[in-house]
Amino acid sequence: MAATVKYMKCMIANFFWGKENDRRKYHWASWESLSLPYEEGGIGVRRLTDICTSLQCKHWWLLRTTDSLWGQYLKAKYCRVSHPTARKWDTRQSLVWRYMLKNRSMMENNIRWNINSGNCSFWWDDWLGVGALGNLTNGISSQNNTKVLHFLVEENGMNSSLDSKFQLDSYNKF
Repeated sequence: MAATVKYMKCMIANFFWGKENDRRKYHWASWESLSLPYEEGGIGVRRLTDICTSLQCKHWWLLRTTDSLWGQYLKAKYCRVSHPTARKWDTRQSLVWRYMLKNRSMMENNIRWNINSGNCSFWWDDWLGVGALGNLTNGISSQNNTKVLHFLVEENGMNSSLDSKFQLDSYNKF
């Protein structure tokens, strides 16, 4: 994707600042200033890298929040043994997956899960607003995809088996 973006930037630059009738066009403004919104003095054209980043973020959002055929395929291919938030990129994996993982932390910091029926992942979904609990604790495997429902008890509290996994201040957030 980077090569395509670079090629498109070159084509845009030639359109604005290339040659016409064997004479170079006048360079009125930089691309950075042209790609600003109208209100900030630009012509309202979006940067290609911003468009690519937003597309990759949208792909991550769809992977995490919907049960689409595309999402099922990616989970089956790359996340068979671990949760998507705990995966690391490997050189044998696709570049699309690499770019999605590149934007993962930005997206995960902006996704907050509601417990509702308890079907979100206890360890790898941010349902408390403090980040994935699997990142805050020691000894939690990325393969552990236990649901929140598993730890809920009848009195709307948490299961006492969690005491040993958290420091006291983390446990009190429940």
